[in-house]
Amino acid sequence: MIIASRKNQTVVKSRGLLAEKKLREKEGLIAAEGVKLCTEALDAGLKAEYAIVSEEAEKKFSELTERLRGVCQVYVVTQDIYFYLSQQKSPQGIFLALKLLDKSKNLDRILEKDKIILLDCIQDSGNLGTIIRTAEAFGIEGAVLSSDCADPYSPKTLRASMGSGFRLPICVSSSLEDTVIKLKEKGFEVYAAMLDETARRLGEFVFPKRCALVIGNEGHGVSQETAERCDKVYIPIRGAESLNAAVAAAVICYEMGK
Repeated sequence: MIIASRKNQTVVKSRGLLAEKKLREKEGLIAAEGVKLCTEALDAGLKAEYAIVSEEAEKKFSELTERLRGVCQVYVVTQDIYFYLSQQKSPQGIFLALKLLDKSKNLDRILEKDKIILLDCIQDSGNLGTIIRTAEAFGIEGAVLSSDCADPYSPKTLRASMGSGFRLPICVSSSLEDTVIKLKEKGFEVYAAMLDETARRLGEFVFPKRCALVIGNEGHGVSQETAERCDKVYIPIRGAESLNAAVAAAVICYEMGK
């Protein structure tokens, strides 16, 4: 049966999952859209709850549709209904509801790694997703987010991360300062990216094997409480006053991953 009603409960729920963090948390689900993101989620081993495909997508992406049918219930909807539930201007017609990743044990996993990034109040979802994607690309092995960061599993963040958000271990910390203390106890050198008279110039020293980088808020930088517990590093630039948070993270993560 093809769903053609906006009042269908699955359609209403799916539209809400794409739009509302509170509903995602209440339902314990992540909402993913698009062929690449849905494929990346399946490849990463995430558990699929259900999928929605448009009539056109069912034919156009028949291989992925059959793969989805092998792991979960697949609902077929009309083109109009898919456009109604989607947040994208030109949707591919593939929606997947996934079980929310269990982040409760991720901090312990992350603390056993060698290269980590800490994100202090990154509020733009695009920046957050880009940082997660870049961090994975340069060999960073885990990300710790302050509780006031953007949602790492919002649709915009997931699109920007291009699947890295499904693979890179991520946890949300209630206290980034306490996390820095734990890292130091584990033998990490922790660096905050910021302009400071005590900051070390990037490129003039070698990062140790076990190190962590703190990237701060787009407007205000790293919080004072966290910065006081870190060494500082800065990127020498010309002309512009500063770099975008995601760009700064990319430059320093590249150096860390060498």
